[in-house]
Amino acid sequence: MKTILALSILFCAIALPALGQLIDADLDKIRLIVNEIVNESEKRVKAEVKEELTTINTKIEGLDTRLRNVETGIAELRGSNIAFLTIKDWIVVICAVAAIIISIVALRKKSVLPPTPQGTQKVLSQ
Repeated sequence: MKTILALSILFCAIALPALGQLIDADLDKIRLIVNEIVNESEKRVKAEVKEELTTINTKIEGLDTRLRNVETGIAELRGSNIAFLTIKDWIVVICAVAAIIISIVALRKKSVLPPTPQGTQKVLSQ
């Protein structure tokens, strides 16, 4: 019990100067120190934010150029696809016209030629 009482008195004696009042000059010094710390931290944060913004902007610009390249490639593919489809359609039309012409020529030749004796013999022998 004596030791607890002695330690309590010792701690109160040590803490006694802390109960003194601060004068205006001390408060001004504390305010200056706090303001300096706040200003320095704000400057550091602003610098870090600027650095991050520049890196983000460079990344965005890189992505933008890559996206433009992809869009250009897609447009080229669409153009070549349309050209290929047009060429294919024209080839189909040409083949259809050629088939019609060939069939008309073949029908005319068949109806114009008289039957040959060899053709009738072949038909009879079958």
